Amino acid sequence: MLESEKSRPTSIVLADDDERFRSLVVSILTEDGYAVVGEADDAASALTAAKEHRPDVVVLDLVMQGSEGLSTLREILEDNPDQRVLVISSLFDQSIQQEAISLGGWYLEKAEGVEALERAIDRIADRSRNLH
Repeated sequence: MLESEKSRPTSIVLADDDERFRSLVVSILTEDGYAVVGEADDAASALTAAKEHRPDVVVLDLVMQGSEGLSTLREILEDNPDQRVLVISSLFDQSIQQEAISLGGWYLEKAEGVEALERAIDRIADRSRNLH
């Protein structure tokens, strides 16, 4: 890994239709040294932001306008199979979790909190960097 890759902050696109949640998470992630390079409030803008920014990790809310289930995850991965996507949801459903993982994403319940989100982002970003 290049020294510049080790020292650069993990880049994130955060896609969630709840503006208050998104604002809070962006604030915390930024304060903790992550680079939130894009935000989205619906499926279409999530796809655009992921394509435009090619972040280390896309944090993707499961339920957003314009998205049916894991369709946005599928579309992001069709465009860029190497993209790391963490699906988050307040509606825990083991079958959806398993499907997200089988498609190539990761899954986290929102109720686990921001610290769990940061740990998941770190694990996913490290895997992504190790691939290059």
